[in-house]
Amino acid sequence: MRRVIVLLPLALTLGGRVTGAQQPNVSPPPGTPAQPDTLQPAQPKDPLAKEWQFIGYSFTRSTTSNIAPTNDLLQGQVIGRLFGPNTTETRDTTAFYTEQRFVPYVVYTPRVLDGRAVFRFMGKIDYTWGDQAYGVGGNRGGGLNGGQINLQTLLANVDIRPKGRPWNVVVGLQRVFDNAYDPHYTTLQQAQTSGYKLSFWGTNAVGVNLYSTPKPGMKARIGVFQFWENLVSGDDDVVLWMADADTRLTPRLEVGADAWYLRDRARGNGGISILGQGLNSQLAGYNGATRFRFPESVTSYTADVAWLGGRTAYNRDFLSGRFWADAYVIGNFGSADTTSLAGSGHAVDIVGVAANAALSYKYGMTANDKVWAEALFTTGDGSIRDGTSNSVLTGNIWGSPVGIYSSHRALLLFPDPQVVNRYYSAVHDISNDGRGVTGFTLNASRDFIPNKFMGKLGAAAAFSNTTPSGGGSYIGTELNAEVKYHLAVFLTAGLNAGYLKLGDYYDSPNVTLSGTRPDDPWVVFATLAWTMF
Repeated sequence: MRRVIVLLPLALTLGGRVTGAQQPNVSPPPGTPAQPDTLQPAQPKDPLAKEWQFIGYSFTRSTTSNIAPTNDLLQGQVIGRLFGPNTTETRDTTAFYTEQRFVPYVVYTPRVLDGRAVFRFMGKIDYTWGDQAYGVGGNRGGGLNGGQINLQTLLANVDIRPKGRPWNVVVGLQRVFDNAYDPHYTTLQQAQTSGYKLSFWGTNAVGVNLYSTPKPGMKARIGVFQFWENLVSGDDDVVLWMADADTRLTPRLEVGADAWYLRDRARGNGGISILGQGLNSQLAGYNGATRFRFPESVTSYTADVAWLGGRTAYNRDFLSGRFWADAYVIGNFGSADTTSLAGSGHAVDIVGVAANAALSYKYGMTANDKVWAEALFTTGDGSIRDGTSNSVLTGNIWGSPVGIYSSHRALLLFPDPQVVNRYYSAVHDISNDGRGVTGFTLNASRDFIPNKFMGKLGAAAAFSNTTPSGGGSYIGTELNAEVKYHLAVFLTAGLNAGYLKLGDYYDSPNVTLSGTRPDDPWVVFATLAWTMF
């Protein structure tokens, strides 16, 4: 993306002769004054690196669907589990709306530091057409006259990159992803298909990350992030430590291991809006994540949670063959202590496991000529009354959205990332509201015009690993379709459609906010995406 300006040498003439033409080797007579050397061509100079770089991303989505919320809890946004506390429901009427997003990304690399330090800023402007004008707040705008103050800060960090060293340190507001790669130099597609596929961590947070390449083919990361501070003088924070490593054993085979630790001393304080944050927060239920329902007498809690996992991949991105396979297994372990009017004590032991596996076959010449299947499994629990939780814990307990599992390519059953302000699905967190899930997806795509026009057909199904009272385990089956046409380089128009047939899981009054069985949801939307340099 950097324009390289090369200074070409000029053909200089001297005394009517072209410089560089071969001349006879004649020695001057004795006593002749020394003459200056023959003028040589100017040597090419190294191009000056650009100090400022700009990348913009524009995304427009027009949607028609039978899904709509009854209450807007997060000012302009609707996030979380379908039919849950986010008040989404299916209706007899049809909703029509258009949303737009613009993401400016600015990189500053001062020449005086010769690449040893980089500053990055990324913002976001989201709004629904006709929503609001002359107001203040993110995710709003698009009304007549505009005038909305709605720029949100997503990244603001300094990247220290010592010359000749195989490591760099990023300080400030940055990506927190569940893999070992530096997200500033990794494509989104790789983040969605490597590590734990953003199922646990896929958001932004303040902290410090050390990225390293100890040897060719190996990546490592050590980081610490502060989620919530609360009082600066008190031990009431939520902090996450992460250590990740990834290495290639052969050109095709890679393996990785990860260890994370979260220390939660916020006692339920802080968080997002009125939803709060933490294991017993409304936010966890809103996101469809695991929520601990402590007895009403409990006034606060503290928790320690660790994750230990391993993963592998073979022939990633079809490096040298037509098959690509990957898998991971990760467990979360820990405990929570509570404080109540009766005193303090140990409340819950935490043991949960998640596993994922995918297999892809590339039958054609382009990246879209492929068929792929994926399976997901997470343990679950109906309650914590027995003093143990077997549910999987993700970042959706402490923020929204944080875990953004999306490699499945479903639209309604699992969360679809092609959104602006409305981001919801039936199984919105891989814990499935703490009950656990067994899910399967199958997709087939083809480039009808190579690298120009593609289509995809997909199917997905999911079952709850803990059956809710009054219902069954079958969550539903989705069918979806997609076409995309590249109008120009990085300018793409798309059309998607999906229908979710709900299962007997929704016969239970405990899985919907209304307590009644909803109608089957469907969605059709058109998109226009442009990445600009």
